[in-house]
Amino acid sequence: MIELLFLLLPVAAGYGWIMGKNSAKNQAHQLNRQITSEYSKGLKFLLDREEDQGLEHLINLLEVAADSVEHYSTLATMFRRRGELDRAIKIHELLLKHPSLDEHQAAASRLELAEDYIMAGLLDSAEEHLVWLIKAGHGEALEPIINLYSQTREWDKGIRMYEAHAELFVKPQQVKAIANFYCEAALLENEPQIMRKAISLNHKAIRPLYELGHSAYNKEDYVKAIYYWRELICQFTFFAPLFIEELAMSYSKLNLTHQFHDLLNDLLDKGGVLIKIKHCQALLEQGHSERAIKFLTDSLKRQPTIRGFSFLLQLLAKQNNDIKEVLDQIDKLVTSYIATKPDFQCQHCGFTSHTIYWVCPSCKHWETIVPSRGLDGF
Repeated sequence: MIELLFLLLPVAAGYGWIMGKNSAKNQAHQLNRQITSEYSKGLKFLLDREEDQGLEHLINLLEVAADSVEHYSTLATMFRRRGELDRAIKIHELLLKHPSLDEHQAAASRLELAEDYIMAGLLDSAEEHLVWLIKAGHGEALEPIINLYSQTREWDKGIRMYEAHAELFVKPQQVKAIANFYCEAALLENEPQIMRKAISLNHKAIRPLYELGHSAYNKEDYVKAIYYWRELICQFTFFAPLFIEELAMSYSKLNLTHQFHDLLNDLLDKGGVLIKIKHCQALLEQGHSERAIKFLTDSLKRQPTIRGFSFLLQLLAKQNNDIKEVLDQIDKLVTSYIATKPDFQCQHCGFTSHTIYWVCPSCKHWETIVPSRGLDGF
């Protein structure tokens, strides 16, 4: 009898394990049926156009089935698009509290929550979560917090963030933003030397060189103005319209106009029509009017531009007194046409303006607004 009992023990244990496993499966199936039923109720509310009740039902279900992160993230996105930010915030807050989220899901939910807060105007709460993400090494939080500090004009916070986590700033647009933060802080505190920190950043930015040159020019330090602006015009020739007149004047003040002409010669191949016009003006100063007309005519044949055509009309009018009045009238029409065209355009979103903006008012990207190019451009 005892031997038989020992023989039955493994059988009983195996049976118990199988029954336990089946019981766990039954409980899981029962929970799944419960969740499916609750989902069906929520969807039925939506289909019956009882949207508010349906959405509230699905939110409440989050506490029952928080492992369905993607579904709830989609639901929160729908709330945000509807402008129902309080509901989007509630979902993301509940998701963050759930212990089953992995690191990636938690970071994504925290970032989405920060975006909710920004749209709701709760900037302090948004900043708290974005700073947490950056300290944890999540570079995807950089662009939102850069935009946040741009909006609140808290340049020093952005600079401190960069100096503490420079390794996360790998995209050129992010570094350009920080370079402009240095410039804004320098202008605010009237300390141009702060801008020099921006020059040593990994990606070259346009504004620090421009502002340093402008500061030196205003102080009549023409040597430094030439130093900064020459470097700028050689690296970013298409930005010449912003400062080329002042650069020419700086050379003139130092009796170095011939060096300015040499610089123009070096830039002819990569410069736009404005560089070519300045080159023609240099030829005129040297008494080579025929060479100037021929050079500009040949250039316009290769690459027609309205501004170049206007300057050619002026040259021809000076050379031909008989038709000067007619050419002047044509030039006035052309000049009026040019005045209707925007001088600057954003390379990222296409925003146009007659004024230079260092950060695009439309897409919020830094240094993407450049002087216009093409037929109507510089």
